[in-house]
Amino acid sequence: MKGHWTEELFVKHADLYQVLLEGMFPRAGEEARGLAGLLERNGVGAGATVLDIGCGIGRHAIHLARLGYCVVGVDTSLPLVQRARELAIEHGVVDRSEFVVADARSVAAILCGREFDCAINMFTSLGYYDEETDCSILRQCRGLTRPGGIFVLETGSRDSISRSFQPSGVIRLPDLLLLQEREFNLETSRMSAIWTFFENAGEDHRLLAEINVEQRFYALHELIALFENAGWRFTVAYRDFELREPSLDGNRLIVVCQAR
Repeated sequence: MKGHWTEELFVKHADLYQVLLEGMFPRAGEEARGLAGLLERNGVGAGATVLDIGCGIGRHAIHLARLGYCVVGVDTSLPLVQRARELAIEHGVVDRSEFVVADARSVAAILCGREFDCAINMFTSLGYYDEETDCSILRQCRGLTRPGGIFVLETGSRDSISRSFQPSGVIRLPDLLLLQEREFNLETSRMSAIWTFFENAGEDHRLLAEINVEQRFYALHELIALFENAGWRFTVAYRDFELREPSLDGNRLIVVCQAR
C-alpha cells in the first residue's frame, strides 16, 4: 500500500522534485527581497527570527539569511534538507540558518521551546492534507510565534484556479520533463493531478516516475477563517510581492496574519 503522496514526491522521489526546486532557486532571490520588504513593513526587520514551514532546499530561507534574518527551515524530506544545508554553506549563511527534518503536522513538538518573530509558508505548501490538519499546522505555528509576531502565507488562489483552470501542463528542464494532468473538484476545492516524470534525452524520454498528487486550494475568505480559528488575526492580503490588491485575475495570494 502506498503512503501519502507527499512521501512519494518529497521523500521517495525527492531527487526529481529537487530538480524543479533547483531551477527556481535564482528566482527565489527576488521573491525573498519582496518578502523581506513585507516583513519590514510589519515590524519584522533584519536580525529577526523566521520559521520557514516546508522549506524544501531552502530557496527562500537562504536568501532571507543573506538579507540578515535568522531562519530555521523545516521540511519532511531529509534529501531536500540535506541540500538546503549544502546551499547554506555555499552561500555563506550557516551562522544565520538552520535546517531541520520535521513533518509540519508535528512541528510544535519538534521545535518545542523555540520562539520566532515570524513564520512563513511559501509556494502553495498548505493544503496537502485536510482542513482540520491545515488548521492544526497553523495553530502549532501560532504557539511557536511570539505575541504580535506574524505569519506570511504565499499560495495559489482558489478563485483564480477555478476561473482559468488548465487541465494539463508541461514543465521542461534540461534533463527532465514533467507532464501534469489535472482535475479540479468545485465542490471540495481539491485538485487531483498525475505528475509524470521523464528523463529528457533528446528525442527519447524514459519514464522515471508517476505520482498522484492531491491538494486543497483556498479562497481568501476561507484562509481568513482558517487563520482566525488557529489563533491568528488577519491583517492584509496581496496578489504578489509588489503588494498589489488581490484580484480574480491574480493566480497567487499572499496572506499576512498577526499572532493574537
